[in-house]
Amino acid sequence: MSVKRTKKSSPPPSSRSKSSDTAATSSNRISKGTISAIVVILALSYDNFRLRYRASNAESANRNLSSNEDEIKLRYKTWEEAPASYEEFDHDNDPSVCRLPIVTVEEWEKNRMWESETPVIVKNVTDGWKALENWSKEELLRRYPDVVVGMGSSKELGQTGPDQAGSALTRTTIYDYVVNWMHSSNKYVFDRNLRLPDGGFLEDCHPYPMPTRMYEEDPDALFESGMPENLMWKDHLALTIGHDTQGLTFHRHNAAWNTVVFGAKRWILYDAERIANITRLKTMTRDIRNPIQLDTANWIRKLYNKDDRKHEIRNYGHDCVQRAGEMMYVPRGWAHMVLNIGDTVAVVSERGLDGVN
Repeated sequence: MSVKRTKKSSPPPSSRSKSSDTAATSSNRISKGTISAIVVILALSYDNFRLRYRASNAESANRNLSSNEDEIKLRYKTWEEAPASYEEFDHDNDPSVCRLPIVTVEEWEKNRMWESETPVIVKNVTDGWKALENWSKEELLRRYPDVVVGMGSSKELGQTGPDQAGSALTRTTIYDYVVNWMHSSNKYVFDRNLRLPDGGFLEDCHPYPMPTRMYEEDPDALFESGMPENLMWKDHLALTIGHDTQGLTFHRHNAAWNTVVFGAKRWILYDAERIANITRLKTMTRDIRNPIQLDTANWIRKLYNKDDRKHEIRNYGHDCVQRAGEMMYVPRGWAHMVLNIGDTVAVVSERGLDGVN
């Protein structure tokens, strides 16, 4: 039986072309959809990577330093291990040289010595402060790595003041400064505008010295004092961190206290009434034959023993060494320069002291 084969008809050319175009369009749609999906996946993956990277960095900044010391690259593991020029700049606070009362916290408070016009050194102010533990170098980097601070040369800060240094101050973090800048530059942290984390530096400095503590315990005392609002103490401390021989050159400001947590400072203070004579002030602070502002270390090395400066300081001023745990109180208007002896960490308050009665 023969079977008649029927020739299968082909679609017309236009039909084939339309079918082909439909397939191509579908293919293009799939390709574009696939590409879009890939782009979305890549974007999400990148965002996830960035979040994980940031989290990793934050975790790294708060890392346990004892198990990752090889990653930190600290030149000196502790503040105390760093170079310190005690032999050149330290002295024993002989009464004929320092000429300041050195008192206990109890004496400072009982006699309300912040009301006097004489500088005072107060002993054992940091007793009970958490900063003694929390501000050791490793613990400071673990607890407060991302606190933003301003750094600049001590000469710039001494001439303009930390508040007015403007572009001279470079913004950085405590971690970056201590690890990368502190011992490889002349940069010095003196920041009155800290962005402090909750439960941070301020709590580490309790109990505050008087009269600052009074403002915390009795906020109404701020307004009862009658002082201008811009001078009131507002939960505010300044932080200073610097290496050996750094410090601010001669400057003046409102009454202030400065408490050393680690290290030591040498102070040259000059009577406020004495320096009312501008000619005398310039002669004391600069070499009139070469009127370039010297840093504190070189002022002591090159100018202190020349002309009448030593006589003026020994009779109308003070030359003292402040140890860790001690507070230096400087009344309003007293000219002073400060020199770090070794790595030094300190806190300062320059608000709310002038109007206290």
